[in-house]
Amino acid sequence: MASAEEDKEGIVVSGKDGVDFGVIDTESAVEISINIQNTNTQAGYAVTLTSYRMRSSTRGDEHDVRFSARLKGKANVIRPGTAGKATRTVLVAFHPPSDPGQYEDTLELVFWHVELKRSFVITRRVKAAVGDRDDHEQIRARAAYTGPRRVKRLQNERLKIVRSLRLPTWTPTPWKEKLPGYDIPARVIEAAFGRVEGARNKTNAKANVKRLMPGVFNVDTYGAWWQVLLYVEEEQVKQDLEQYALVDVELTANYPRYELQVPGLAENRPSVLVGDFILVSHADSSVPLEQREWFEGRVHDVRMNDVVLRFGDNFNIYRGNKFDVRFVLNRLPFRRMHHALVNKFKPSRILFPSSRDVNGMQKVTTQQISELRLHNRELQTDEEQMETVAAVLNLRPGSVPFVVFGPPGTGKSVTIIEAIQQLLDRDEDTKILACAPSNSAADQLAVKLMARGKLAVLRLNSLTRRYNDLPAILRDFSCINENKVFAMPPIEDILKYRVVVATCLTAAAPASMGMPRGHFSHIFVDEAGQGKEVEVVLPIKALGNENTNVILAGDDRQLGPVVNSPVASALGMKTSFLKRMMEREIYDLDRRDGVGGRGITIVKLVKNFRSHPAILEFSNEQFYSSELRPCGNRALTHSLENIDELPKKRFPLLFHAIVGKDEREASSPSFFNVDEASQVKKYCKGLLDNQKLRLKAEHIGVITPYHAQRCKILNLLHKDFKLRDVKVGSVEEFQGQERRVIIISTVRSNSNFVASDINRSLGFVANSRRMNVAITRAQALLIVIGNPVVLSLDPLWRQFMNYIHSKGGWRGKQIDWDPYESLAPGPDGTMPDLAGRRRTQAEEEMEENIARIKSLILQTHEDDDFDFELDEDEHGAEETDAARAFERPILREAE
Repeated sequence: MASAEEDKEGIVVSGKDGVDFGVIDTESAVEISINIQNTNTQAGYAVTLTSYRMRSSTRGDEHDVRFSARLKGKANVIRPGTAGKATRTVLVAFHPPSDPGQYEDTLELVFWHVELKRSFVITRRVKAAVGDRDDHEQIRARAAYTGPRRVKRLQNERLKIVRSLRLPTWTPTPWKEKLPGYDIPARVIEAAFGRVEGARNKTNAKANVKRLMPGVFNVDTYGAWWQVLLYVEEEQVKQDLEQYALVDVELTANYPRYELQVPGLAENRPSVLVGDFILVSHADSSVPLEQREWFEGRVHDVRMNDVVLRFGDNFNIYRGNKFDVRFVLNRLPFRRMHHALVNKFKPSRILFPSSRDVNGMQKVTTQQISELRLHNRELQTDEEQMETVAAVLNLRPGSVPFVVFGPPGTGKSVTIIEAIQQLLDRDEDTKILACAPSNSAADQLAVKLMARGKLAVLRLNSLTRRYNDLPAILRDFSCINENKVFAMPPIEDILKYRVVVATCLTAAAPASMGMPRGHFSHIFVDEAGQGKEVEVVLPIKALGNENTNVILAGDDRQLGPVVNSPVASALGMKTSFLKRMMEREIYDLDRRDGVGGRGITIVKLVKNFRSHPAILEFSNEQFYSSELRPCGNRALTHSLENIDELPKKRFPLLFHAIVGKDEREASSPSFFNVDEASQVKKYCKGLLDNQKLRLKAEHIGVITPYHAQRCKILNLLHKDFKLRDVKVGSVEEFQGQERRVIIISTVRSNSNFVASDINRSLGFVANSRRMNVAITRAQALLIVIGNPVVLSLDPLWRQFMNYIHSKGGWRGKQIDWDPYESLAPGPDGTMPDLAGRRRTQAEEEMEENIARIKSLILQTHEDDDFDFELDEDEHGAEETDAARAFERPILREAE
């Protein structure tokens, strides 16, 4: 196909690198001239333009025909060396549709060489974008994509490092034990990241690491098993952090501190916390990195775009000094997890619960449920929530972990808060640890427990947490020193609180301060499916004893743990503790023999209080066996089902099919899509401008899987003051949250299915749990913007689009597949190979185009000596009927 774009036989056609109409923001047709020149010097070498057409006109799909071509003037013979007649012009017109996005076509020019009596073809690629020109200009790529910069690795143990000073703003913590180093063994690094002549060799990494792990996974090998994977994950995180190294940068002196600009800091790329270490050395390419003197700086403050560092007293700079910078991984969380893994507390009832551990356990009785005196009376109409609270309240000491399976919008957190309240009411000596993998989830727990008072509830924060990240209403429940830095209270004070709320990592810190095992009778872990197993079991192994009861709340159909190492992920780290528990027999929801199962070891909450029934329906069927029941407040959930933006009233879902363009810029590997970002802004503005809806910016959430797209959308929204409070974030940022309106931008739009890796075309989008979270955040309106051709490669996404299409919620480019085709697994359990089909289709279309062009080239004419009006120049009259007889596309009026 590339040869068709080459000029030939002395004919030169303009636009060899493609014809770009740019961004069109008008409904009127726009034309561009394509000049055709005969550069032959011999007078007899006349060439006739026998056909000019757009390739789309041959497909018979009028909906996708957006370009047309016409000859300017009547003469189509191009003679060499004749002034004014050595050049002819074809006018290519773009007829803008109403839908934004990228539009492409190919102009096919067929020529007949009069002297040589043969045909040849020259093609030109044509493209145009429909959208808001200002938006496209504001957030377009500013630099060509270069890919991540490769940075030479530093062997820190070989460096000469001048150490920094302790942070004077930190309150000393009275540790009773010192954590060992738990340095990564060389054999683990070699197995997972082995080098062959300096290049990374990952071919056998999984097998190599597997050989270092115990042959079986049980109570006796539990710690050793996870330690190997934890070492692999730590090394991966360390190597990923090294890619953010800075070269030839300046430090600004503000004695005794120094300020360092860090590109990407505001987006946590890299993530830097107070207390982290950063190494700097004077930039000198003549001295190898390992032979330089490196100064260790301690991070004193993290601002929007820079960090404040403090070095040792012997560090100084002069104006114009340049430095190389390396970011150092904070190993404390990894060391804390290792320390818990090697301790002797490893109860099988918690780590590997089985049927023998549930002997005598029974479902709570109706009477036990009716005896509850609720703090939150809204729970009394929900049987499953009431059963959960009663079950937790009646667990015997030393039970197996109790699972609260909480699908989206079912009030999981509210339920466990009520259980905590009931436990505290029943026994004044009860002490509870409530934790979650993330600070945001832990904060939500603390807020819901504030009614207990600040003498009963402690929000325990890591010393490295930013002061402003804590909700202001929780400051009185936290230990904060005079420098507005979090501190660890004395252990004597911690022991007095009835409830301690913390992240899983910070929750284990009191163990190193001398907290006795078993101090907490119950350990609750909310959002347990989000954390790595070693993270979730950390507070349990650090603080639990033979009587401690563990309650896990979460949803294994939503987001799982974030794992950086593909090797560790493949060997089990991607499976959460919650998911592993739910895969064990005693947590089988369908079990009916009374040995564990529903109501005994697990309760599934089924009343959804969040979403409109239509928004809930697809996720309910795909992930929750259609057990969820919509029970939301109709005044809220049905409030937007008749807005003008909806193609089908009373169906508040909209899929806006846009064929955009995904791009990357500079060294960032993250994708963005200007076409989708502009449409997101348009929807936000339209909804907020409609005063009848009474929507506020904070009622709208925008979810996108790519960080670069988040930045581009924020850039557009912040230009309009009314849109600045719209929350834009990743799926991870929205788990556990809800908004009246959710807009999803899927971003990926690479439809070059022959040349590209189809799986990579979908990227992060092709993840069922991520998709489940994204489409279940909306209360009253869900808008999805994406390229249906790309998304249809994934069976689940295709089913979701089929659902919306069948209900009338479709807008934009029409689907090109059968929406009624069964996508069920085959007899062997495999899903339909949609990606393979799409690749075959693309290859067949390419072969068809090649064959058609060949047929045009080989075509002979009945009259080889046909002639045309040679004296009419290119500025002559409009085309005659004869001229119109040449192949031309049939166009519908622009819609």
